[in-house]
Amino acid sequence: MTLGRLALRNMLRSKRRTLLSTAAIVVGVMYLILGQAFVGGIEEGIVQAAEDGMTGHITVRVDDYPTTGLSHPVDDLLTLTPAAKALLDDDARVAAWVERTVFVATLSTGDDSLRIRAIGAGARDAEVFQRTTWTVEGRVPETAEQGALLGAGIGRMLGIGVGDRVILRTRTHAGAINALDVAVAGLVQTGNMALDGTTAWLPDALARDLVRAERPTHVGVRLKRRGQAPAFAEALRAAVGDGADVITVQEETAELLRMQQIRRNALNILVGVLLAMSALAIANTILMAAHERVREVGTLRAMGMTRRRIVALFVTEGAIMGGLAGLVGLGVGGLGAWYFSENPIDLGALMQGVDYGNIQFSAYLYTAFDPGAMVLPFVIAASTAVLASIYPALLASRLEIADAVRAE
Repeated sequence: MTLGRLALRNMLRSKRRTLLSTAAIVVGVMYLILGQAFVGGIEEGIVQAAEDGMTGHITVRVDDYPTTGLSHPVDDLLTLTPAAKALLDDDARVAAWVERTVFVATLSTGDDSLRIRAIGAGARDAEVFQRTTWTVEGRVPETAEQGALLGAGIGRMLGIGVGDRVILRTRTHAGAINALDVAVAGLVQTGNMALDGTTAWLPDALARDLVRAERPTHVGVRLKRRGQAPAFAEALRAAVGDGADVITVQEETAELLRMQQIRRNALNILVGVLLAMSALAIANTILMAAHERVREVGTLRAMGMTRRRIVALFVTEGAIMGGLAGLVGLGVGGLGAWYFSENPIDLGALMQGVDYGNIQFSAYLYTAFDPGAMVLPFVIAASTAVLASIYPALLASRLEIADAVRAE
């Protein structure tokens, strides 16, 4: 306690110097917490966008299906084997599964037209591809007569409103051209930037009628837990046999998640530089304090304080600076991480008109708030300050008592 009081008193002698020395630690801890939280939020947003958009936890599609651009051929349709259906129906890990018919169509209003992705959704589609972020104007159609649900971006581009009628033209499974006049049952803002400006959802019967297909192009599966996907996918691959690909959400998003690791590495380098700067500043502060307090050190030594206690005194000063700066950075960074986890930034308006093809992105930028993740930045900050104080403390402890007392 005596060392702590002495160290705190000595720090308060030069408040401005202490504040400047600890500023880099505050900024470094804040950046580390906020940066890692944003990167974690982006990663989770990528995975959730794929889960709720086109992939689910697992998707089954025909072999060699195109994965780039707005391309959804219906030349080959998917056939589920009895073994695959039995696995999907009976396995306790499966929460729901649904057949989908995905194809490319041209949507026309008479004056304007747009190439879009159309998804024929079965009755359980909302159980597999959850719609918690959807904002619907109008309604989600349940029958062919009710028409189509269009992405809100399509409505903005073509000036379409709820209740209007549009022409959907596409190539059928047999290669013919088919077109239907359908009503616009609703417009939807999904929160998925790859879907809002390119996609229409149709009742499954309407989609099958358009492409003249008796079988689906995709099967989506939602499990009770995302982590079960790799193991379940292995069993499903064996059940579906040749002619179909089984893709997990982890595989579908792996490339995008690797890009996030680059961001993590860049953030760590930046924080490392800031902490190195703070270490030099703290070392310089302690060193200057040691030179300014030569007579004080000599007096303490003359009163019986050992060299080890002198070292402990100066290291305690560094520890207090690092601890307080770490707490401030932790508070600011943690508060920011919590706030943006509850109030995500909507990027939808900024990204209108961008064609993402099959790449799924969330339109909301938010943080992954984890109180446990704030412990390590605080420990790093405090440790940096302590380590930076050791060398100046050793120099101060080596002063001879007689020389120190005589110093001007």
